[in-house]
Amino acid sequence: MIKVIISLLIILVFISAVQLILVRHKNRMLFMELQTLQQQQDKLNIELGQLQLEQGTLTNPDRIETIAKKRLNMMIPAYEDIVFLKNPNANR
Repeated sequence: MIKVIISLLIILVFISAVQLILVRHKNRMLFMELQTLQQQQDKLNIELGQLQLEQGTLTNPDRIETIAKKRLNMMIPAYEDIVFLKNPNANR
């Protein structure tokens, strides 16, 4: 009877050791994936900053006005050329 119990305990210890190895391996794999994802996040954050800077440059009012004047031959109208319209719904 004792031999059966000892054999069973040895099998359980072996199974426990295998499970420990599998859990540690999975932990290492997940940690590597985490590091990869953090590197991707860092690259994306850098790209976002560059895109925000570019957007700020492209939407600068002075830049837009310069392009409108030079490329599209637009100009700011004289005051007498401006027509003001009344909004019929403004009094409501």
